[in-house]
Formats: sequence, structure tokens, C-alpha cells
Amino acid sequence: MIPAQLLRVKVSNKGKHIAPIFCTSDEDISLADNLIKGFEESCKTRERKALLINKIGLIESDYGDYKLVRGLFTLLERRCKFVKRELIKNEIDSPGALVEPYVIRRKLFEKSSACDFALTTPKRDEIIQSVASELGQDVANEMWSDLDENLVLEYFDRITPTALLAWYNLALMQTLMFSCTALQIALRGGSSWKEVLRHVKRVGLMYNIRNERNKEIDQTSSKDARYYDYNIVCSLDGPLSIFKMTDLYGTAIAKVLPYVISAESWSLEAWIIRNYSSVGRKIYEFHISKENAPPLIGLPDKIDSEKNITPKSSYFDSAAEEKFALRFQQSSSGWTLIREPDPIIVKNDRAFIPDFMFERYGRRIYLEIVGFWTDEYIKRKIQKITRISSDNKELYKEGKFDIFIALDSNYYITSKYKNVEKDLSRLSSSVQDGHLILYKNGHVPLKPILSYLKLIDQEMIRKFATAAKRELLADLDRFSASNNQQNDIGIISISMLAEKYNIPSDSVLLALQSREAGLNVHDNSYVIVGAYLIPRSKILELQESLNFISSFTDAVLLFTRYKIPESCHVDLISKLGYDIIWQGIDSTNACLEKRKA
Repeated sequence: MIPAQLLRVKVSNKGKHIAPIFCTSDEDISLADNLIKGFEESCKTRERKALLINKIGLIESDYGDYKLVRGLFTLLERRCKFVKRELIKNEIDSPGALVEPYVIRRKLFEKSSACDFALTTPKRDEIIQSVASELGQDVANEMWSDLDENLVLEYFDRITPTALLAWYNLALMQTLMFSCTALQIALRGGSSWKEVLRHVKRVGLMYNIRNERNKEIDQTSSKDARYYDYNIVCSLDGPLSIFKMTDLYGTAIAKVLPYVISAESWSLEAWIIRNYSSVGRKIYEFHISKENAPPLIGLPDKIDSEKNITPKSSYFDSAAEEKFALRFQQSSSGWTLIREPDPIIVKNDRAFIPDFMFERYGRRIYLEIVGFWTDEYIKRKIQKITRISSDNKELYKEGKFDIFIALDSNYYITSKYKNVEKDLSRLSSSVQDGHLILYKNGHVPLKPILSYLKLIDQEMIRKFATAAKRELLADLDRFSASNNQQNDIGIISISMLAEKYNIPSDSVLLALQSREAGLNVHDNSYVIVGAYLIPRSKILELQESLNFISSFTDAVLLFTRYKIPESCHVDLISKLGYDIIWQGIDSTNACLEKRKA
């Protein structure tokens, strides 16, 4: 963006439409070239910023368009790195140390105060000379070297004149959007609309989306063809539609525009407020599309730290989302966390893109983290959630879309008094119990989400165990019979069975435990020990051998000879009816004691 006072616009004859005055002529390219050369010369000679501004002032007087020259100057200045001149070495008090300009000023003022102030020019020169002698330097030219106009141009990141004008044209649009009450973006083509909507959410804008079907597009022309039959129209609330944080919100809208103009096909419609001293406020319409737009460019909003450029923007919308994602990954829940999944199509031609999706067992549970919100925003959110249309019934629970809503309780914004509790009650009734979360200080509670996912884990483990039980046990019996014929009864890993049937290990264990509970002990050919199935015949051999062993170390050696996995040694000792008596941390001193019946 450029400062609002430098915005160049024109109003149509009928007074209903407004548009920026874009730069497209050869004369504009010549101006941009002269400005760039001025910056390059200043950088080469390391001129002070004040001299650079004077040089640009001469170009401005020749060209005669203050707003255009100053606007281009503002953009070029962002590609510069200004630094203070060499600091003065203090050779007396601390050899090799550097004296900052503010230290020089402090010494001068202290000296002036001690000498009854410098009220005359000779007295002033005397004090300056005294401090200069004390520091061993001429301080007259250094005392103000840290002021903005005295900084020197150390680095200039060059840009071509045409690229500068394209950047300036985009900056004009961004500045104009800063005063809009509403903005409507229409997109078409491939997955580009998904990218735009993703950035709309990332900067925290309040938005509303509808889909318009496009039957003219060949759906077989791209791997993203399933998105081609939609024209996405995204309506954004403008910064002047709310009363708080308009600067922050207007900046967020401006950040979306570079992604809009990068789409395959786009058009934009906005309603702009302009203030006039004579007639007051007037609202204008602004229309532009890719077909009639001037050259535009969305330059990266980053420069290497050595070039004094702002750091790369985060992948997340906010610190709250980033913290939540990190904490969830650290929880090791077994669920996959997906940032901004594919849009969910909503009835009445609308779309919904939650912030996160938790996926496992083919189940999908969503999370929406809300920053700015109003009562109107909550109403639209409720309508979306209750109208989501999907053939996948796994997206629903208790007849409601399976989603958590996390609201920042500090970000409620409204133009007049509203009952916040009433808004929250309406939203709470549209989701499941416990799925509405209020958070503060950017900390979204993790416990309610993890508890819910754990309940699904338990439900799915039981479901898989029931579905696979019959085939799994039959396979196990066949394996046992085959090994008996070959006199080679081996140990079976539960994780191996889980991988074979593509179900969780807990489901395999549950199926085996249900069978074990329904059989006579001696009818079961395998015994569950830790994460393994050990043949009962081998268990009986070990039990008989263990009668002659009293040391834990000897028991381990016995199990090793029988190829019992180390991870289930302790569990097996317990299964065989023994307790381990520890006599310190050294396992060689541990002994076995048979439990009483």
C-alpha cells in the first residue's frame, strides 16, 4: 500500500463509480526510470537521506504530479536499507569503544548545564569544542547523525521501471480497498480459488462464499477438474463495516489482493467510502477484472535480513493456530492433523474451509478457530454448519456436522450492544455438546478435543475388532494347525496381525481377548503375553522349567533360549504365576517368588 493522502483516483461523470489512476504510459515509465537511477546514484555515493529527498523533490517539481512521484518514492524507499554513519571512537575513556550520537548529545547538554547553559553562539562553540577535546573527535557533525534525515543509503534492491509501475498499480488498489465497506471477489479456474480463499482465512478476514456453477468448463482438462465447475464468489466485510481495529483489518484485506490477481481468472467489485468537506460521505462502486486491469504485480513481502526486509509471513493465520498445531503434534494422539483441508460444499451453493481437520480410520473431525467475530458473522457460521451437504455420513455425529468451534472471547466486535450469551447459545446448539470452546490469550484448550478423539479411538477399535474377529481367529487356527503338523509352533506378533488386516493393534488384542474369555483355558492354543501370542505348549514347558529357577537373570536366559521377545519377559513371568522381588536397581540381584494360589 501507499499512504492514503497519495492515492490518485478518478470519479465517473455520473458520480457512481471510482477507480485508481493507474500508470501505463511511456511518460510514467520514464519517470520511474529517473527515480530508480536517483536511488542508485545515492546508494553508490552513500548520500544522506535528506539529500536523496531533495533530489527526488527536483524530479517532482519537473514532473508536476506530487502524489505520483511521492507514491513511487514510498515504494522504492521500502527497498532500501538506511544506516547511521560510522560511530566515533572514544580513544580516551575506553580505547576502541564506540560512542553513540545520543551519548555525544548527553555530554554536550551536561557540559552546557554545568556552564550556565549556552545562550550565545560563542558559548555554544566553546562547549562543543570542550566536548570534542574530551572525546578526541569533532562532534559537531556527529551529534545528530542518528536522525532519519542524516542516515545514509547503504543498500538499494534494484527494480525495473515496468515492475515498479506494476507494483504501484497494485498498491493503489490496496490503498483504495482500505476504505471499502464490502469487497466481492469472483474467481474461476482450477484450484486457484482455493489458494485465494486460503489466504483470506489466513489473514483473519470475515467472509462469505457462494458457488455459481459453470457448465461450460471441460471437467476432464485438469487433475483439479472437480473444482472447475464452480465460480467462487467471495464476499468480504470491509474495514469500515466495523468500529474496532479498522487499520489492522484494512491491512489484512490489502494483503489478499496479490493472491487474487495471481488467479487464472478474476474479477473484483468493491464499495468505497470517500469523505468530502462539502457533501460529507459518499459511496462509490469500483469494478475491475483480469481482462481490463493494467499491469499488476504482487511483489514478495519479504527481503533478506541483510537487506532490511520484513520477515516471511507465517504459514498460520495467527499465533493461536500455530501454538495449537504444535501442541497437538506433541500429544502423539495417532490422528493426522491437516491444515486447511479441501473446501466442504454447503447447500445453497456455499463453501466452507475449516482451519484444521483431524483424520484417522477414514473419520474426519474439523476445527474452526475464530478470531474477529460479530453477531452477523456468528449467524452466517451457524447457517453454514447446519447446511453442509455430504454423502459421507462419517462427517456427522448425533445428526450434526462433526466440528469444534473455538472462539476468542476477547475479539467480539459489534456496532451496537448485543447479547453475547445469546449469540453463543445459538452457535452451541448447532454443534455437539462440548464442541464450542472459548479461549483467551491465544491458547486453544487441547483437552476437550483429545478426549473426543480418544472416544472415537475406542469406538473404532471395537468396530474393527468385531468386523475382523471371525476371519482373524479362523486364520489363527489355520496357522496353529499348520505349525502343529510341522512341529514348529512359533510366536506370533500382534502388530503383524494388525498390519495384515489393516486394523489397529488394539482391535486385534480386543478380538483375541474376547475369544480367550469365552474358552476353557486349555482349549486356547495361544496365550496373550504383552504384544505377542505365545503357544500354550511353549508356556507349559517354560512353567515346568521355571520351577527350578529362582533368579530373574536365569529366567531371562531361559526365555532367550526359547526366543521369547525381550519386551514381554516381565509380563510372561507374571503370567506363569511369579512375582519379581527387586533388591535394588541391579537386575542381577532380583529373584522370583511363586505367588500363592
